[in-house]
Amino acid sequence: MKQTNHKQLYIINQILSYYAIGSLIFLGIGLKGIDNYFNWVLFLMTMTASGIMVGTVLYFFLCTYVPNAKTYKNQKGIGLFLPLAFALSLTFCGLGSMINESPTQNKECKEYIIQELGESGSSRKSYYVFIPNDNNELERLSFGKAFNKNHKAGDKINLCIIKGRLGFKYYKQYS
Repeated sequence: MKQTNHKQLYIINQILSYYAIGSLIFLGIGLKGIDNYFNWVLFLMTMTASGIMVGTVLYFFLCTYVPNAKTYKNQKGIGLFLPLAFALSLTFCGLGSMINESPTQNKECKEYIIQELGESGSSRKSYYVFIPNDNNELERLSFGKAFNKNHKAGDKINLCIIKGRLGFKYYKQYS
């Protein structure tokens, strides 16, 4: 009986480990366009904390229904909670971004003047545009290389401030 339970826990651990590695895709989705969020740090912290909380609840149920799940450790000494919480926190970042940016009618569009353009990095460059926000502070946004090639400082661009479905605001370009 104990050997069967250990094998069952080993399979659960393998599934969670592969899910944790696969959840990096969700992190990539969540980080795409994160520069255009008003408060991206709060967004990422909220999504990460939500994933960890859901992971904790799932871990509690797992420990309730699978004997020895609480004390199980793989060959590297890692239990089931760490890959579960890690995977769900990254998954929530990606899914949260997709849900927040799903179409909504909560938007306010207006024209902004580009203060300056910039790029960073050496082998994999990032391209930025700086615009004044409503408080006259410079806001750094990212719309990609093609955008920076077609614009210069002083150009006027049309942007919408969108309040997403999860309540997080972000800038989006419109034509």
